[in-house]
Amino acid sequence: DGECIGTPIYFFFALNTTHLTDTSQRLNLDELARVAKKYSLSVRVTGAADSSTGTSSINDSLSISRAGFITAELEQRGIPAKRIIRVSKGGIADYTPVEANRHTKVELFFPKAK
Repeated sequence: DGECIGTPIYFFFALNTTHLTDTSQRLNLDELARVAKKYSLSVRVTGAADSSTGTSSINDSLSISRAGFITAELEQRGIPAKRIIRVSKGGIADYTPVEANRHTKVELFFPKAK
């Protein structure tokens, strides 16, 4: 990746789902896609689940699915798949409250200099 621009945007999900906790979060997807397209930015999408619920295998699968959900939403908004890097973290316990770990993080990057 090149240099990260600004701060990450987090999308939060209901327990054990790929359903956003608040559909108004879709507005953030619209804006991320608009900026990424306008400036030809790369996008890193990192999925996660909270490690306090579910098994390791379930959390790995859920984090992949959450990253996939956000990736698909960005692609539907015109971001080419080749500019999206998808990462999954599995179950994490990085944030308090525990619900904050049920997220997908989106970061925008300037393309690497050639």
